[in-house]
Amino acid sequence: MYTVDIDTGGTMTDALVSGGEELHAFKVDTTPHDYTVSFVGCLAEATKKLGFADIEAFLSKVDLIRWSSTITTNVLGERRGSKVGLLVAKGAEETLYGSSRSVVIGELVEQANVIGLPANPTAVDILSNVKELLESGVRRICICLANSYPENSAEREIKAVIESQYPDHIIGAVPVLLGSEMAPLRHDQTRVHYSLMNAYTHAQLATSLYKAEDVLRDEHSWRGPLLIGNTHGGVARIGKTKSVDTIESGPVFGTFGGAYMARLYGLRNVICFDVGGTTTKCSIIREGQPLFQRGGELMEVPVQTSFAMLRSAVVGGGSVARVKSGGLTLGPESMGAAPGPACYGLGGDQATLTDALLVLGYLDAGNFLGGRRRLNIELAAAAIRKTVAEPLGVSVEVAALSIRDEAVAMMADLLRATLAEAHLDAGDCALFAFGGNGPMFAAFVADRLAMKDAYAFDLGPVFSAFGSSISDVLHVYQRGVDMTWSAQSKDRLLPVVAELQTQAERDFRGESFDPSKATYDWDIDLGESEADITTLRVECKHSGIGETFEAISKALDESAASRRPILGVRLSSRLAIGSYHMKRRSKTVAAEAPVHRPIRFNGTGDTPAPVGHWESMNVGDSLVGPAVINGNTLTCPVPPGWQLKVDDFGNAELSRR
Repeated sequence: MYTVDIDTGGTMTDALVSGGEELHAFKVDTTPHDYTVSFVGCLAEATKKLGFADIEAFLSKVDLIRWSSTITTNVLGERRGSKVGLLVAKGAEETLYGSSRSVVIGELVEQANVIGLPANPTAVDILSNVKELLESGVRRICICLANSYPENSAEREIKAVIESQYPDHIIGAVPVLLGSEMAPLRHDQTRVHYSLMNAYTHAQLATSLYKAEDVLRDEHSWRGPLLIGNTHGGVARIGKTKSVDTIESGPVFGTFGGAYMARLYGLRNVICFDVGGTTTKCSIIREGQPLFQRGGELMEVPVQTSFAMLRSAVVGGGSVARVKSGGLTLGPESMGAAPGPACYGLGGDQATLTDALLVLGYLDAGNFLGGRRRLNIELAAAAIRKTVAEPLGVSVEVAALSIRDEAVAMMADLLRATLAEAHLDAGDCALFAFGGNGPMFAAFVADRLAMKDAYAFDLGPVFSAFGSSISDVLHVYQRGVDMTWSAQSKDRLLPVVAELQTQAERDFRGESFDPSKATYDWDIDLGESEADITTLRVECKHSGIGETFEAISKALDESAASRRPILGVRLSSRLAIGSYHMKRRSKTVAAEAPVHRPIRFNGTGDTPAPVGHWESMNVGDSLVGPAVINGNTLTCPVPPGWQLKVDDFGNAELSRR
């Protein structure tokens, strides 16, 4: 039986199909008008490659499908979400409980649709304001009052008034979200921001997810579990997934895939470098685990919660190069997958980073994307000549080098800033490069940052799908409390533990999973405030609530930190499912001698350099720069002074000579 992992990005949708020792990777163009088209396109590619008669026949051999994406990320970034209304306490209409005007005003919610309620509002107060919001076109309403967590009765009372007037069964019903339920945290503004992001993106994500589920069931007779990737690095059924929890889930899975490989290689600190068609993202692996941050910005929205550190720059293969005010700029505009770079021959006439890489000789024009597309170097050169070379008064080749160097500078700046934020030195880290264009820049960026080693992966073009393929079903629950640990407070903490464990067990059963096979990790947050927290972790197997509470009580009794106030309890319940595991490569292939073609690494002119065919290289094979590796899954320039070697797992290790 197979498992299928699909990752929808802004330009390409990737799939990884694993079954026993078999592993197959696929890429199709993302279809932003309907993400299910590219989702099904991946299944169609797998059906054809694996020799099944149709998609239904293939799916009959599939146990589960996991789907991660940047759908919510794109909705937020492009500001094309639902029209949202917000009810807050009077006086907080602009600050949303912060110290200054909230950045989401005018972006995720119009100022006119933020209404301040008086203390103890009457039904007339509530319904007159809701009527005003609905008449302005609002389709979702968030209620976020100050100091409403953990005690949220005031929010629940307002919701009850609204739902009594607009019950679910009428056409005019409007979904009502409570900040205390969207983000069970004490930080008032974080609850508001999370609620707005969830309401703003929910409809677009839900449309794609439920349509995919319907297509699988109704058109292809498949009723297995469709599991959705979340930013915690796990997956869950659609019905157990909040939209806000899927933000950047695709790139985050790349980070978790990187952490897996770091542990496999015995590397302590790694910076992950993911370059796609429109953006470059980077993240940190510290001591073999993804680096999470408490507080910061999620898609430029400040929140005080814990999430994987992920930073980005708007530069990728489709980034448009042009001359402005006598200087070269790259991005933020991108040609995407359609019409794409000029070299695609699909009508694009703007010079892009991909066009420059083709002119420099790094790309194999006849075997792009595994031979699914041929590139036209004449069109690439013409676009660069018109929009970059002639305005700068230089040759096409020098213009292409300038475009490459601008991209390298932007990427290096991103990595340098991220390393500084994580308090790590580049010389103490390895670089993991993946995504469709990551290996293309691995050695260039590592050289710019004076790093010693960089790795490019055989599964690099579908690395986020690989991260998904090693993921488990994961649910995270949390509750705020306010107590100091003592014999008397045990009676107050026990109901919280019981509620969270009962909810986790109920959710697993609702997804047709056995809760007794899951693990349950409890995090107890202790501190004077959420800005100063010590977390005590208690790892448990499934057991009765009494045994679980006894383990938590014992850990608190033995911890010196338990003298501090308990601010919150968090449960991460995890269930292992069918996952792929990386193995050392044992098979060998027929070797092919490198061919030679003109390649330009610097301003001294084109130099005939060896071009190795990736699929013809075996463990231990190496290539000394200047050279290029081309293949179905990997394109990797090896600059002068660098060497590439195939390691024991069939990946490319780049090192300085």
